[in-house]
Amino acid sequence: LLGGRGAGKTHAGACWLTERARSARRLAIIGPTLHDVREVMIEGPSGLKQVCGRAFRPRYEQSRRRLVWPGGAVAYAFSAEEPERLRGPQFEAVWADEFCAWPHPAETLALLRMGLRLGDDPRLVVTTTPKPTLALKRLVAEASTRRSEAATEANAANLAPAFLEGLM
Repeated sequence: LLGGRGAGKTHAGACWLTERARSARRLAIIGPTLHDVREVMIEGPSGLKQVCGRAFRPRYEQSRRRLVWPGGAVAYAFSAEEPERLRGPQFEAVWADEFCAWPHPAETLALLRMGLRLGDDPRLVVTTTPKPTLALKRLVAEASTRRSEAATEANAANLAPAFLEGLM
């Protein structure tokens, strides 16, 4: 999902992973830094703890770098700053946020994909503000990639008018 600032990418990624958590058991989330993972993807206003609803809200175990949903699904948190931590773990689904802000996107994505090997239909969703990077161009060009785009204006009803004016 390629989208402008404020287009709803984080919300879309959080909703997607939440739905996967209803049937999958081993998940992962990865962002540019662990700070981004915690503050945006997990705790943020559009993050995983906000989109789930009270009955299905996961608890974040910061010391173990993981979220645990009431149904037993677990999402392990990773930083794109530490791609080597992706050696070994395996998953059914992964949400990767702000891919274009990763320090080593191609290497990190390659290691991440090696762990995406559980279940009948392992899936990866990437949400990012697009930049003309080689790694993004290669990802978009892959035959298995399904590309969606979201303009900032599509989410205008949820954004401050001053923010939208500043963009224009």
